[in-house]
Amino acid sequence: MKTKNKETSSMATITKALIAVIFAITLGVTMSFLHTGEEDTTTKAFAAQLDKFKRHIVASHWQWRVRQPTNMIMLIHYDESGSEVNRTPVRMSHNGWPSYELSDTGCENIWKALVAAPLRVDGFKVNARYYAELDDGDDNYWCRFSLSSGSYFDYFPADGSVTSLTN
Repeated sequence: MKTKNKETSSMATITKALIAVIFAITLGVTMSFLHTGEEDTTTKAFAAQLDKFKRHIVASHWQWRVRQPTNMIMLIHYDESGSEVNRTPVRMSHNGWPSYELSDTGCENIWKALVAAPLRVDGFKVNARYYAELDDGDDNYWCRFSLSSGSYFDYFPADGSVTSLTN
């Protein structure tokens, strides 16, 4: 009689374990099926600032071409309805692209002049870093604007080019 109780006890334990495993698998599959991924609003806001940054680089360059030779232009910022909201002076290079001193502070000044906003996106700080490769020539330098999440884009003041947003 003792062996029958042991067999019944071990069968009950195996059945309970099997039920627990099936429940866990079912729960996991249901969660993954019903889970809807939330958009990364910070990256989306950063991409919007990147578009604004690019537009203002082009606007600054064409304004410089009209007024050249000059080393400073006044960039006028508008809202969606077309009303003027801000004016910022923008220092221009001899090639006609927005450029400040070759440092992290210079990169911060480029952002502030072109975006007309502090180095913040969706409550997160935007890091502005200056990089240069001194071996290849004088014009091989850039500013990298990044979020702590890893998203970034680069701006090359020597020719006004901007990379795409990298995640």
